[in-house]
Amino acid sequence: MRSPRRSIIDRIATDMNWPIYRRPTTLTEAIQLLADSKSSFPLSGGTDLAVAMRHGNLDPEVIVDIKGIPEFASSIERHDGRLVISANTVMTDLEHHEGIRRSLPGLVEAARVVGSVQIRNRATLAGNLCNASPAADTPPVLMALQAGVQIRGPAGSRALSIDDFLVGYRTTALEPGELIEAIHIPEPTERSSSAFLKLGVRRAMGISLVCVGASISLDADGTIARAGLGLGSVAPHTIRPVEAERMIVGNLPSEDLFASAGELAGEGSSPIDDLRASGGYRKAMVPVLVRRALTTAYQRALGMS
Repeated sequence: MRSPRRSIIDRIATDMNWPIYRRPTTLTEAIQLLADSKSSFPLSGGTDLAVAMRHGNLDPEVIVDIKGIPEFASSIERHDGRLVISANTVMTDLEHHEGIRRSLPGLVEAARVVGSVQIRNRATLAGNLCNASPAADTPPVLMALQAGVQIRGPAGSRALSIDDFLVGYRTTALEPGELIEAIHIPEPTERSSSAFLKLGVRRAMGISLVCVGASISLDADGTIARAGLGLGSVAPHTIRPVEAERMIVGNLPSEDLFASAGELAGEGSSPIDDLRASGGYRKAMVPVLVRRALTTAYQRALGMS
């Protein structure tokens, strides 16, 4: 039963057309609150939610604060060959985690350019993914790293790849009442690494014109055993240039190979014109950034940088 004070607050919120605020302490309670209203939104960092509400793009009936849920507390752990990043892990946590800095430099590079220091102290990796902006910084490198999401909701738990999670412009595969519980990244092998590049007017606090995530794993003979790519700001949502990845695998790394992969990735992009850049300019920059990102990931896999 609600306390009288809570009921009064709810009535005031309704009268003033404010969203009702809830702060559950269990995951079960949070899922129920989100499932009970068709216009409820989770709050963790709030950096995207607050902007969307201020601009009138979102008008939630209920805001469900998930920061107090123990299962979501910030953590980065190894489990069954994967790095498991919990829902409330913020960008600053990624920046300063020694294991992430050493094994996933591309993810650190992406986290470092998400807004300002103050934003990175609040913005979560899971929230950046759920916002599903085509220009978001971390989804391209998560896609390149073949990351997946662990989801909890009224029907239980399920797992999806990043490719299946991002389904359209600012649209994800989350069903009503569902939340990201954690992000899983396959633990990198010894001869592997990653890189992230962002083209923009400035390095941080600016929306990308094009951004690229890349990862490479090498076999003992030096050939490429696995390659991953993710492209941002060149389609309605982050995309994986599958044909470009396939072109690379099984070959010896070379500047020509990476340039050809970049050209193929660019052919599959469909950027738009807007106030920040033309679609033609963006499309022309995809091959450049893909080549550079693959080269950096390769050099890191060799221990050269």
